Amino acid sequence: MRIINFFKAKFKYVIYFLLAAFIISILFSPTVHYNALATTTDKITVTYPYYGFVEDPNHPWETVFDALDETGTINYSDAYFEESSPGDHPELRAVSYALALAGYENQADGYPSDPSKPNPKLYNLLNQLGFSDYQSWDISSEENGHSMGTTIAHKTLPNGQELIVVAPRNYNYMTEWLSNFNVGTTGDHAGFSESANLIFERFNQYVTEHNFTNYKTWAVGYSRGGAVIDLFGKAINANISNYEMSPDNFYVYTFGAPKASITATNYTNIHDVKDGNDLLLGYVFPELWGFYNTGTYEEIHPADLDITTSMVSIADLADPARAINVLSGNVSLTEDVGTMNGRDFMDAWLEFVNENGLTREYFDSTVKAPLSAIMKIYQMRTIDHQSELTDFIKDTDKGLAGMVAGNALMDLMMGGYGSDLVESLANFPVYQNLVKVLKGTATDTEIDELLTKLTSYMGDYSDYEATFGETPSITEDEFNVIKTNLPQLVKALSPLLIADAKYTQETFGEDYSLYYTYSLVANAENLVIGHIPESIMPILKSLIPNTEEDPINVPNTGAETQLGTIGAMTPTTGIIGEIIIASLFGAILSIVFISCKSK
Repeated sequence: MRIINFFKAKFKYVIYFLLAAFIISILFSPTVHYNALATTTDKITVTYPYYGFVEDPNHPWETVFDALDETGTINYSDAYFEESSPGDHPELRAVSYALALAGYENQADGYPSDPSKPNPKLYNLLNQLGFSDYQSWDISSEENGHSMGTTIAHKTLPNGQELIVVAPRNYNYMTEWLSNFNVGTTGDHAGFSESANLIFERFNQYVTEHNFTNYKTWAVGYSRGGAVIDLFGKAINANISNYEMSPDNFYVYTFGAPKASITATNYTNIHDVKDGNDLLLGYVFPELWGFYNTGTYEEIHPADLDITTSMVSIADLADPARAINVLSGNVSLTEDVGTMNGRDFMDAWLEFVNENGLTREYFDSTVKAPLSAIMKIYQMRTIDHQSELTDFIKDTDKGLAGMVAGNALMDLMMGGYGSDLVESLANFPVYQNLVKVLKGTATDTEIDELLTKLTSYMGDYSDYEATFGETPSITEDEFNVIKTNLPQLVKALSPLLIADAKYTQETFGEDYSLYYTYSLVANAENLVIGHIPESIMPILKSLIPNTEEDPINVPNTGAETQLGTIGAMTPTTGIIGEIIIASLFGAILSIVFISCKSK
């Protein structure tokens, strides 16, 4: 009875301590015990930066939306690495892509430009997965076309082996991206090789500094990062005898990686994952140029995208009277001529342009310089300001297109080419040379005359300042680069325009022109949508047995910005167990405390 009365009197203290223990267990136990939980064969759920979402996972390339602060969840287990790297591993493939997404560098998303500071989203995911001893190189997005932002870390697996992870930057490369155009004329893709060599050296340095033996390596990369990791994987495989690692313990996953190797090695521990509708992949640096991926091809979705093929109607353009109707908007400039599979179209286009001069050597010698100069302006802008550049170029009101059109019309009206508009247009040199290009009969001299005239129509930077009434969306230096290099780029590609005009008229009749060129332009969005990163994860998750598709529009938990706060990533059973233990511990403390106080 005395014991019962004792607890009745002190019951409130017991409740206080139980509540305190309960709250403490929720706030602290997941963080305290998380690294131990991450090194286990049990599955855990981790959060990764999603960078967007899809409205319909069954049609991701049609319903992609940008949302840089979104997150997604994915399962992870150390048991994934108990299986040999060669083979089909849907779960490891999906979490590899989550790691690639975390390797994005996006200043608009709060990433630091200081190379001594970590990439918070990547470090957070690595922390959730149980990795430590992070080392990063070239994290700052400085003006260096030969760098490659890279992070390497490691963890101890349950069997005592070390697992080293290699994660390059996979987005917003700034001028790193310009190495895409540094194709070279011989050997592997020159720009990607330079970056792969950097990662190769850093990996060797990391392994040597930590004196690892009998380890596994996990390397991932998306797009440019995927091409670089593909070549890194090739280099490791070619020298595997120099490492305390077997080929079966080397796990390489690339996503949307352009082809970069001149040898078709087909390493089974390199998984080159691709959406069949990613029509950038086989055509940016194609096999016709002698380029290959180095691993095994894993197609996660078939190439079922159909596009509408179109061409320009030159019957309405070659006749000045009819051309005026086109210019006034009364007649359509183009005509659709059919629908075909996007990959079939791109295969035909690639063979066509390669046969008509766009070889690897021609690209390196003639196309690369003006294209790189223009793209450098684009890449040096933060993501939220890149669209301003493209909008300025195509703006028919205050931008470049509007200035050229307006000055050309002024020249036509005031140049004294005829007594009326039809006669003036018939004698207008710019118009005549343009028609010759569309017919495929323009000479180099006539193309030069046309481009010289169009360059003069671009005007000066001061003209745009006067038009805008304020500072234009591009700087004077950017404008001068565009004015200098855009005509050079058109000149470099003009042989393809001439060849396309001839092919179109021979195939479809003399009233038509530019089948390949206009079809590419008209379908530009469709031809790249399969490469957009947020469309890939729903497909990868749908291929995991007995799993639901990726959650859509998952609210941001903020976990990616707090490296030490992992919260809901701990398994539910772990939380419950810790609460029970902490509560019992609290009860014991309560009894001890009350007993001491009663004395």
